[in-house]
Amino acid sequence: MKNACLIPLLIFVFISCTKVQREESGFEVFLIKKGQHNSRSAFVSYDDSILKFDVVFDSTAIYNIVAHDDNKDVNKLFGITDCGMANHMNSARIGWRWFQDSLQLFSYVYCNSVRTITYITSANIGEEVHCSITAKRGQYVFSVNSVLHNEKRICTGNDRYLQYPYFGGNRLAPHNISIKIDY
Repeated sequence: MKNACLIPLLIFVFISCTKVQREESGFEVFLIKKGQHNSRSAFVSYDDSILKFDVVFDSTAIYNIVAHDDNKDVNKLFGITDCGMANHMNSARIGWRWFQDSLQLFSYVYCNSVRTITYITSANIGEEVHCSITAKRGQYVFSVNSVLHNEKRICTGNDRYLQYPYFGGNRLAPHNISIKIDY
């Protein structure tokens, strides 16, 4: 019985320590510091089947990693871990990278631990990009500036958690990266 009471307390403390910086426009600023992966590590549940958000990348999204193959890696922007699973089990996120002088946006999905990354469209630095991820029976529907893309979804639960901006996989942020999201 002691462990059952301890878990909610730990979650409450973890969430309450998260500092939220919002601009007057309603955008929340997510900062990935140089040498880090995460912009935030909060545990926030999300019950809706549709996640809608707008994002603005500034010039800090422009980077060049010396090991050229790592420039092809896709960073995680925003999305959900689905069906109460770990993000490498079932999740749907919008991914991004700066590659060949272009800000490219992707669907970034784990379905039963199998990762699929698919290019959706490109955007401009400073442009407000309209995004949504819809969890439907059997599929995720991605929309980025009205460009639609579907990916397979096998889980059927409603137990979801938000996933925040994350840089890299094996590489850390080469400099501070600031991303504005309104959700």
